[in-house]
Amino acid sequence: MATQSGPQGSQWDLTKATVTGNLLTVQFQVKPAPDKNLFFIDQKIEDVSVVDDSTSQRYSVLRDDTGKPMASPVAPTGRVLRLDINRGSQAAVWFKFPAPPAGSATVSINIPDVGPFDGVTVHR
Repeated sequence: MATQSGPQGSQWDLTKATVTGNLLTVQFQVKPAPDKNLFFIDQKIEDVSVVDDSTSQRYSVLRDDTGKPMASPVAPTGRVLRLDINRGSQAAVWFKFPAPPAGSATVSINIPDVGPFDGVTVHR
């Protein structure tokens, strides 16, 4: 769907932005820079958001009944997205948010240190 550069020369490929029921799921494939042997980050999940382009409403990552973020991969603390990827490999990353209203056709996805994913079509 879209690709942006991230920290340490990583590549973030947006592969999914789908609403099912009241949930918006966004999914990425993350690859380290070709010249890096290892890509490692700890990203605060509370800083990841989706903005409804039609209303400018900001949505944070949802949490389950136990308080764990609805995201993966999550560090044991439950506060950070943890990626540890070797050269030549990739990792799936996903987040769940409240779904924007049915009339909202696009969203913008914001992950600190990753280029913005603006005007992403929401599939319903």
